[in-house]
Amino acid sequence: MKLTWKGALLWSNHFYGICAVLLAIETNLILNHKMPDIFLLLFIHLATVVYYTHAYLHESHDGVYNDRTTWYQSNAKYILLRQIFFSCLCIWIGLIKLDFFNLFFRSTLWIKCMLLLSIFISAIYYLPKYAFFSFIIFRHNGILKSVSIALVWSMFCCFFPAWFSLGNQFTQLFSTYIFWNHFIFLFLFILVLAILFDIKDLYRDKNELVRTIVSKHGIDFTIQKIIVPLIILILLFVLIGYMLHINSKRQVIINLLVLGLTYIIAKRVINHNAIHTNILMIDGIIIIKALIGIVLWILMLNS
Repeated sequence: MKLTWKGALLWSNHFYGICAVLLAIETNLILNHKMPDIFLLLFIHLATVVYYTHAYLHESHDGVYNDRTTWYQSNAKYILLRQIFFSCLCIWIGLIKLDFFNLFFRSTLWIKCMLLLSIFISAIYYLPKYAFFSFIIFRHNGILKSVSIALVWSMFCCFFPAWFSLGNQFTQLFSTYIFWNHFIFLFLFILVLAILFDIKDLYRDKNELVRTIVSKHGIDFTIQKIIVPLIILILLFVLIGYMLHINSKRQVIINLLVLGLTYIIAKRVINHNAIHTNILMIDGIIIIKALIGIVLWILMLNS
């Protein structure tokens, strides 16, 4: 493998894995008041890396994607071996160390349906070369494309770790305001970031006839008519959570800062074409949000 910082961190998709793990830790601290199982975090990281690596294996060679595509071509054998190893490791952790099947069959019907729905969406979303249905429904529909990404991330980083950590007790949490306030907040937050990534992918999406919100309506419309209203909607959920005594004053202030940073990034991403810069800026918000939330909850639990 040819080692570069972008290859080792970004093109290898470990950066996405770190984002998912930090969101899962934050979720567990908020909903369960303790750190999640180490094997669960390892599973989340490895599964994220395997998923996104598969997504980029057949990426276009055009435009700003040359850097990442070149890395995939130069390290093809390493990537294939890593995919096999990580996939086997995920299966071993899921079946042996975490006993997912036993927990799944003991869950309620609604929980099973939500888990299966997220698995279904994530499975067909990145199979446009093999599944005609997935290409038309998910990749060619602007809002549905972004919503499906936000739903899968919310399920994997919020629903899934809480479900595993609490087991049978998750049924009680599933019907509470605190769970749905956190889940909807995370869903809307990831939805904003997914749309921002469509700005980055604008020219490639036009070439591949992927009808995202940005390719249909333009960058200015997307930011002013989509991103800004979504940020305001997220703010409303934060304030509702505060009024229902779900969020503390410190959480409200932190969320306001994160939302402000998100808007600043939305304005700046227009002027940056380098894919690594956009990944660091956009997904970097996830890391900042999660780290602040983790530190806040650790201080609260120890006070």
